[in-house]
Amino acid sequence: MLKTVIINRTLSATEQEEVRQLVESGAQVFSFTATGLPDFAQLIAPGRDDKKSVNYSIMNEVLQFGDWQVDNQTVAELFSIETASVWHYHKFRVYFAVRNLMYFLQPLRQKFTSFEGHRWYVNADIKILKRVFPEVELRLPEQKSDASFNYRILFSYLILLKFRVLSYLFSSKKKPEYLLYMTEKYSTVLDKKTLKTKQGHHILEYLISELDDRFALLTEVLMPKAKGKSDYSYSKKQFGQKLDHCRKIFIEGFMVSGLLSGKVRRSTNQAQRLLIQAYPKVRETELSVTQRLILEVFQSLHSSSRFFLFRYFAARRFFSNSGIKALIAGDENSPLTKSVLDAAKFCGIKVIGLQHGTMHDLHPAYLYTKNDSRNRIMPDLTLTWGKYWEQFLIEKGNYPEGSVISVGQIRTDIIPVLAKAESQKQVNPTERIVFASQPQRDPELRFQAAYDVFKAAQNLRNTHLIVKLHPREFGDAAYYENIAAKAGCKNYTIDKTSDLYQLIASCDVLITCFSTVGTETVYFHKPLVILDHLSQDIMSYVAEGVAFQATDADSLTKILSGIFKGTLRIDRSKYATFIEKYAYRIDGKVAERCIKAITS
Repeated sequence: MLKTVIINRTLSATEQEEVRQLVESGAQVFSFTATGLPDFAQLIAPGRDDKKSVNYSIMNEVLQFGDWQVDNQTVAELFSIETASVWHYHKFRVYFAVRNLMYFLQPLRQKFTSFEGHRWYVNADIKILKRVFPEVELRLPEQKSDASFNYRILFSYLILLKFRVLSYLFSSKKKPEYLLYMTEKYSTVLDKKTLKTKQGHHILEYLISELDDRFALLTEVLMPKAKGKSDYSYSKKQFGQKLDHCRKIFIEGFMVSGLLSGKVRRSTNQAQRLLIQAYPKVRETELSVTQRLILEVFQSLHSSSRFFLFRYFAARRFFSNSGIKALIAGDENSPLTKSVLDAAKFCGIKVIGLQHGTMHDLHPAYLYTKNDSRNRIMPDLTLTWGKYWEQFLIEKGNYPEGSVISVGQIRTDIIPVLAKAESQKQVNPTERIVFASQPQRDPELRFQAAYDVFKAAQNLRNTHLIVKLHPREFGDAAYYENIAAKAGCKNYTIDKTSDLYQLIASCDVLITCFSTVGTETVYFHKPLVILDHLSQDIMSYVAEGVAFQATDADSLTKILSGIFKGTLRIDRSKYATFIEKYAYRIDGKVAERCIKAITS
């Protein structure tokens, strides 16, 4: 008999009537959302402290799962093919998927000893729980896909792909000494000499401009999605065989060559069979509920595991006997990049990672175990921004001693020039607020952050809010416009094109949640506000004394008002200490130090 109903989404009219009839039959109803809460439902949503607890406990569980013993091997070793560590390709996605599932599951486990007689009205991202709790009856919403097929985008990509493959086949086969890997997605950056905007790489631009003829760029353009929203960005630069003065090697060329290679296909198929044989071995061990859930999420990503293994074998074929000394990459832990780096490592090529974002205790990409360290899963050398990050990787990330060097943040090489130019401009009479958005994994927190910023901005006179969209949110302008309308805010613009550093240099205050942009704001000695609904201070900005902490729209309004009135001021001594600790030096010579570390 059905005894309990759990609601975690908006119900259709038919479903609401269905649930009302169940209530009349004696069923209890619980809802995770107070919005549109039926009069017969009880609220069961997790609180802020509950979410914080889940964040840390699931991080610990995911890290330990990689070390779980199966037939005298760890899970990470069991799912390794040569130097390709498939577990680590997915660790990032597994953590966030399981964490979000536990936001739903944890309150239920605390309230119910059994899920017998349960019916859950949930979205499709919850359905994987059925594998762990087969006794539950799941009701998913009707799938109405109105996403059109992206014919125009796909056609332009196929033309680009054909050009890049042919260029690779007929280009010089001379290999460089050093390769810098990058995806060719360009954004607006500033030219160091002219301070004029141009299209370039938002992280690597000032390093690329300093490279000599020992270096080449290993580049690729990521394939757009066939349906729905795509962040594919077409640029004429993607057809160019050089970027600035630096020669490109198109990765699409050796990927297509790998597709045509019988040896690469056989190796990929054999590796896939080994993975398929490994899943039941793990399942046969005594797993906790959380471990079973981690395994199910990991196995659900199997089709992409095959793709990453194909990349590995195709890249290994390219690197074999190439004479390349080192392969360098930012975002070195993403599976697209790591599969290529692992292939280079197999061929004896030194792998070097460039820090591209801030690190913290809840960042799965930079947290490894001692077993991972012994197996050298991380890069051979990692170049960090400052001593704090160096110590973080060694002490918390378990990176080997001597494998991390502080050089500074490449993007800061523009700051001395930009700060000098901004100081010579006239004062703007309107207070400029910049909100650096982020594609947060928790949809409720993502919405609340934007709503609170818009609400605070519309409460302040003589201000203008600039919403600087994260590169992965370029297609989400309508999302933020709708939230602005709900907050009643009109004094704002949404910015997808301006250079971030130029915005920071010209603003009066910057707001973010836990982005790297916060660190960069300190470099400019600008007021920083962290909108931290869970009061976690993940990046320690507040603890370091370089940020004001807001937890809702009201506190954010008060802080902004205090900054504009002059009653709240930055602590310059703490800013100076922070820069020394986290950014080494802001002297315009970071690229120079990177090249020296790579080639020495």
